[in-house]
Amino acid sequence: MELDLAQNQEQKVIEENVDNQDVVTNEVDSLSLTSSADELRRVEELQRDEEKDSVVKEEEIVKEGQKEEEKSQTSTKLSVTNRLVSWGFQKSEGRKIDTIIIHSSYDALGDEPYSVSGVIAEYKEYGVSPHYLIDREGKVYRLVEDKNIAYHAGESKMPDGRTGVNAFSIGVEMLTTKKDKLTDAQYSALKLLIADFKGKYKITAVLGHNQIAPGRKDDPWNFEWSKLK
Repeated sequence: MELDLAQNQEQKVIEENVDNQDVVTNEVDSLSLTSSADELRRVEELQRDEEKDSVVKEEEIVKEGQKEEEKSQTSTKLSVTNRLVSWGFQKSEGRKIDTIIIHSSYDALGDEPYSVSGVIAEYKEYGVSPHYLIDREGKVYRLVEDKNIAYHAGESKMPDGRTGVNAFSIGVEMLTTKKDKLTDAQYSALKLLIADFKGKYKITAVLGHNQIAPGRKDDPWNFEWSKLK
């Protein structure tokens, strides 16, 4: 009797241990499933975040590309503002243009040497004018129409021996002083302007004022001819 009772108790202990093991196993399985689900969610969230970042980066790249394209289009388009003067030129029709003369000037009479209005007023005082003026920001002003003969070269002589340079040339003034250098914007604008001339006329020479009036003129000052290439 006592043996049967002991066996029954032992059996109960074994069953309880088995039940406890099942509970532990179930809890472990549940924790494992929960952990796996959480890990899966984290992976999915990371993937979504990466996809969002990828989309944002692609949009930023597209926007930057558009900005660069707009910038490029702006920098390669010539814009000219008319400020036509009533002095410093002779009216003409059908003249042949084959030369571009580059000058330098600034307002030596006023307080601001880079004043466009000031330098134009100075031209008026001397009764002269270029066809074009390029300011420090690269803005191009037309003072005299191409068809007319502007008084910009003065007494001068071409390397090929021709005189009376005003008659067949276009004069371009660069706004600068003798101590300063031209800005990159000025060089860019000048290149566009020259390209425009070459598309309209048979340009055979692009020279500085000092090259057609040596000893009398020393401009364009501090000019880097390599930047026109």
